[in-house]
Amino acid sequence: MSKLDGPEQIGAEVRSARKKRGMTLQQLSEQTGLSIGYLSMLERGRSNPSLASLLRIAGALNLPMSALMADSTIPEAGPSDEKPGNGPHQHAVHPSGMYRDRFITPADAKTIQVLEAILEPGDQSRVAPYKHDEEEELILVLDGELEFRSGEMTRLLKQGESLLVDPRIPHSYRNPGSIAVRWLWISAKV
Repeated sequence: MSKLDGPEQIGAEVRSARKKRGMTLQQLSEQTGLSIGYLSMLERGRSNPSLASLLRIAGALNLPMSALMADSTIPEAGPSDEKPGNGPHQHAVHPSGMYRDRFITPADAKTIQVLEAILEPGDQSRVAPYKHDEEEELILVLDGELEFRSGEMTRLLKQGESLLVDPRIPHSYRNPGSIAVRWLWISAKV
């Protein structure tokens, strides 16, 4: 993250991630349902985005929300966070406490990204269905239940179940259970 604060930092992160993916404001607008004018103002730090807008943008850019948020908190790494040869993994918690994630991809990975995500009961992590350009993704539920929607399909995944996802089809997910759901996203980069 840069040394900017608040909306300026978030805007700079959004612009950087968008450009890194070769995406135009028009394309980001189409994938998020947010206007080009709003996205432009956000990237220039002239708009303080809502949680709903950040969720849409993060989804379209295939990033955890923490990658865009100035106020994410990163706890000290503990013994469970360390893997041989990889060092500690970055954790992030949205200020609301409802969405937590951590990258667990080894630094030398070239084609895959692994993200562990946790969502509290009754919450959804995306306000609107979103899509992105990876070739495919795999979801593996580690604890709890995850309701996943892709196009017209809705599937309830329970502990130990997985689902192969075409991320180019608009999708969303929520936690219908009574405990936090924890799952892995495994994405193939293009």
